[in-house]
Amino acid sequence: MSGSPATKGQSWQNYRAAAWGTVGAMAQEYSTRELVVARLASVRAALEEAVSRLDERFLDWVPANGMRTVRGQLLEIVGTEIQFMARLRDGESLAWEHAEARIHDRSLAGLKQELAKRREETLAYIASQPDEWLEQPAGFPTSWQETLGLTDAPVAEVLRGLAQHEAYHTGQLVSYLWARGDDPYQW
Repeated sequence: MSGSPATKGQSWQNYRAAAWGTVGAMAQEYSTRELVVARLASVRAALEEAVSRLDERFLDWVPANGMRTVRGQLLEIVGTEIQFMARLRDGESLAWEHAEARIHDRSLAGLKQELAKRREETLAYIASQPDEWLEQPAGFPTSWQETLGLTDAPVAEVLRGLAQHEAYHTGQLVSYLWARGDDPYQW
C-alpha cells in the first residue's frame, strides 16, 4: 500500500492484511491485548508525569484566547474515555454533555481520581473480554475512526484511538507547562 495507511472505505480486515503482512511476524510474540494495554499504560504514564507538575492555581490557565484551559484538557481526556467505554461496554452513544456531567469533582485531586478510576474501569473491562473481542468490529460510527479512513475498525484499534487521543492532549498539556517555563527536557 502506498500513500495513506488506508484507502477511504477500505475494510479494516483488508488494511490489516496489507499493513501487517510483513510486520505482523514481529508483533506476534505479543497478543493484541498486551499491545493495547501497553499502549494505554504508556500514554497514561506520560499524562501522569505532566499532571504531577500541575497545581490547582494552574487549572484555569490558557496559553492564548480560544484554547482550552488545563482543566478543559483534563475534562476532555476523562470525558472521551467515558464516551468510548459507554459505547464499547454498553453500546450507548453518549453525548459530550452527558459524559462531562459524570465528572463531579473538577478540582485537580478530583480529576486525578477520575482519570485513575476511568482507566481502571477500562482495563478491567478489557481484561474481562475474550481475546476475540479485540478483533471484532467495534460498531462505532465512521466519524469515530475517520482518521483511519475505514468503514469500521476492530475494538483494539478503537482502544488505540483512545490512547492516541490521550497522547494528543497530553502533548498539549506538556506545551502548556513549557510555555509557563517548565521545560520537559529537564524533567
